[in-house]
Amino acid sequence: MEKYNVELLPAAYTDLDEIFDYIMVDNPSAADSILESIMHALSRLENFPHSGTPLLDPSLKKFNFHMIIVEPYIAFYRVIENKVYVYRVLHGARNYTHLLIKELK
Repeated sequence: MEKYNVELLPAAYTDLDEIFDYIMVDNPSAADSILESIMHALSRLENFPHSGTPLLDPSLKKFNFHMIIVEPYIAFYRVIENKVYVYRVLHGARNYTHLLIKELK
């Protein structure tokens, strides 16, 4: 089975930093735990890059985005050739359509 390279784009790293910093203020162990859960879920994409749910939003469907959920966060990614590009890791309540379209511009 071919392994895919998982690459977090700069905005995804920024998202993870912000998530960690926000949770860290109130609960340092929870901050570690959620970051570990997100990174574990992303690492599974090395072997199962198409395991996430495809986005069906008409404005994003043409870009073949997928998402994986690590409650309450959602990681958005695309598979291009043998790479998985993680674009954003956002709280599920955010307007991800707008943010992903902005990321593509």
